[in-house]
Amino acid sequence: MTSTKKDSVLAVLQLSGGNDGLNTVIPYSDPLYADNRPSVRVSEDQVLKIDDNIGFNPALGPIKELYDQGKVAIILGVGYPNPNRSHFRSMDIWHTCEPDKVGDEGWLGRAIRDIDPKGENVLTGVNFGRGLPRSLAAPGGPVASVGNLETYGSLQA
Repeated sequence: MTSTKKDSVLAVLQLSGGNDGLNTVIPYSDPLYADNRPSVRVSEDQVLKIDDNIGFNPALGPIKELYDQGKVAIILGVGYPNPNRSHFRSMDIWHTCEPDKVGDEGWLGRAIRDIDPKGENVLTGVNFGRGLPRSLAAPGGPVASVGNLETYGSLQA
């Protein structure tokens, strides 16, 4: 008998760089959003509404579809106790989940290693983008980093 049950998949969408969180998941019903962002806000009629308070940026239609199917969760207001207001230290904490020391392994890398402790899978994690994010770094965790899907696997220069 063959099982049709598939293993769960965790996909982490990290929007690094100039991502504007308030224009990604938009608090469109909050008057402070419109009042304090007159030139950069997304107008309410463009928001892909999740409920009566928040919605997705109109460019995130595919993510909204996954959300509607129960395949995406939103976690708002993530932080850590006693923040020091350093962007760089905060990014380090995000990648390692080590608020009290400089960590040398990423939280996702540790999770990948724990999912497959015997190393039975050739590839347990994949990053799409340049380089390997620190969150995925951990000895013994098989992870690939794919910079360009169109040329991945080809031997072209």
